Amino acid sequence: MKKIKTIVCIFAVIIAILLPIAIPFIVSASLPSQYSQTFVGALDEKVDRLRSIEGEKCVVIGGSSVAFGIDSALMEEQIGMPVVNFGLYAAIGTRAMLELSRSSVGEGDIIILAPETDAQTLSMYFSSDMTLKAIDSDYSLISGFSADSILSMLGRIFKHSTEKLEAAGKPLTVPQGIYSSSSFDEYGDIKKGIRENNVMPLYYDPNTQISFSTDIIDGDFIDYVNEYVKYCRRRGAEVYFTFAPMNELAIATDTTEEQIEEFELYLDEVLECDIISSVSTYIMEAGYFYDTNYHLNDTGVTYRTRRLLEDLLFTKMPDGPIAPELPGINSRYDGPEDENAKYFIYETMENGTLKIVGLTEEGKLQTELTIPLGANKVKVAAIGAYAFAGGVATVVIVPEDSNLRNMFLHSFADCNVSDLWIYYEYVTQEDKLAPTADFGGIIVHVPPESEYMGDYDWLDSSRGYEFIDDAVR
Repeated sequence: MKKIKTIVCIFAVIIAILLPIAIPFIVSASLPSQYSQTFVGALDEKVDRLRSIEGEKCVVIGGSSVAFGIDSALMEEQIGMPVVNFGLYAAIGTRAMLELSRSSVGEGDIIILAPETDAQTLSMYFSSDMTLKAIDSDYSLISGFSADSILSMLGRIFKHSTEKLEAAGKPLTVPQGIYSSSSFDEYGDIKKGIRENNVMPLYYDPNTQISFSTDIIDGDFIDYVNEYVKYCRRRGAEVYFTFAPMNELAIATDTTEEQIEEFELYLDEVLECDIISSVSTYIMEAGYFYDTNYHLNDTGVTYRTRRLLEDLLFTKMPDGPIAPELPGINSRYDGPEDENAKYFIYETMENGTLKIVGLTEEGKLQTELTIPLGANKVKVAAIGAYAFAGGVATVVIVPEDSNLRNMFLHSFADCNVSDLWIYYEYVTQEDKLAPTADFGGIIVHVPPESEYMGDYDWLDSSRGYEFIDDAVR
């Protein structure tokens, strides 16, 4: 009798422990997917392609620089085996992509690791919140993660399920533009034809400079990668390390050739796989990039892929890695003179577009300001630091057809702005407003159809953004 009571007590304890986790997980899994059409929602299709290929294959693993950075069809043609673009979003974590790839590694496979040169991607960082969004359309993907990662996700499942419950009664938002799952082709590449030029106002993002200090490389991450290399070799595959493409304008100004060499030598010393590239090969001209210091435009993808193929095959391509002609940036504004232009003071940036750096005396008296499309026939493409300081405006509006591409750090510092209304439906930068602009207590209002809605993490209500219907304003 005592034995039965003991067993019953044990089961009761187990249920008491698991129930708070099981209920939100079941609730979340039973609700319609809220994130399947966002950028991270493409994860299930990438995993499906990886798992569906029988026989030898080439898998390129990394963050969004891989998604935006290779022409898989070109690679497939040159190396004679199927190619899988297994890069998605650095905020999920390199470790997550490595974990998901393990069960699909097989005899004769080529695995290319290409993480961004960044402290986050070169670490054991793992975002449970973002990964839960990424697997939202297929919870069976959770089985591909390690026990540690699963426990980490279970620890955040209550928050995730609560957000889904809050959104369940509202119309599903379908993201538009490049940061949606529909932007990927069958290989897992971002489709061509939707990113022709460098759209960054300075040709680079000054808020995410690239450093080559060996301090950004986490020792635990190196151990993890080395274990992954051994695992792949036991399964008959080979692993190679290459560098992500890097915008030359984004390299930290105090960087020396000696630092770069030391960085390469250190990786070569600590990694147990071959490094097939040099850093200098992937420090590329700004004209090859699109909207971040790691994302390539269509021309840059072709150039980078040729370089990667040359590194991988150890032989020259028939014509060598010939650089295509660099696309330019059109700074001219051909529309009618914008009546809002008179309220602002501007500074011309390196690419010829204008950055708002202050308010005119008349602008300081306005309680509501609208970002102009252009001034003096030049596009207004950025908001600089302290741009609204000294003014009384409480509302700032970004119109639907805005040319705005960047908000610098402290754009809204020392001002009275409390509400930012964004109506621009096609943003060309990856979530730039969130990490770069200093919003403080400002509420950001974004219409459901806006491209910002599908922009990585804008759907996270915990960040303080308020999503509105077009009719509200």
